[in-house]
Amino acid sequence: MLYLIGLGLTCKDISLNALESIKKCRKVYLETYTNIGCTIKELERLFNKKITIANRNLIENNSKLLLNEAKISNIAILVYGDPLSATTHINYLIDCKRLKIKFKIIHATSILTAVGETGLSLYNFGKITSIPFNNENITAPIDVITNNQKLGLHTLILLDLDIENKKFLSINEAINYLLKNNINCKCVVCCALSTKNQEIKYGSMEELKKLKFNKLPQCLIIQGKLHFIEEEALKLL
Repeated sequence: MLYLIGLGLTCKDISLNALESIKKCRKVYLETYTNIGCTIKELERLFNKKITIANRNLIENNSKLLLNEAKISNIAILVYGDPLSATTHINYLIDCKRLKIKFKIIHATSILTAVGETGLSLYNFGKITSIPFNNENITAPIDVITNNQKLGLHTLILLDLDIENKKFLSINEAINYLLKNNINCKCVVCCALSTKNQEIKYGSMEELKKLKFNKLPQCLIIQGKLHFIEEEALKLL
């Protein structure tokens, strides 16, 4: 059986459902390339189990190895945030159904819901986009933002990261990219959401690009048309 388990945004987000399921597993993998969170040592101490790192190559290119294990024993793939926020992991559900492998999904807190703490309504968000490292000739994020703004919707922008090389696209780099592509408006900066070090700032891009944001992970929200309650919440930031 395959358990696809969300860890949430901090160790304290881990559910009883997750803990109970991990106890049943012979082997536990941690997917390490889509986000950051609890360290392996913290998780091993919490679960009292050995955890194997699952890099992008294993998860995306060698999923058959994990699925073959799931045919004969219980295994878990741990994912920071919610396990179905990345389309890669939806493929595991499709494969399990196709191969008649039992599976269980355990959901958890995700950046997709945590951004509600900004005061912006989740109902008013449009399509999500991301800004990659090498973005000089990339226009897809601009297209998404433009289309969302036409509909009066907010845009959540995820920033590229390379966990293995400890490389993260910064808020300042993202804002510079947007300004170069003629996106200049008020936005919300979110750093380390749901942690004790979380930081949320609201202002114009010109104001925000002058600030330093060192807490990780980070994301950026381009505001759409604001409801009066959203306006009041943003003023408090």
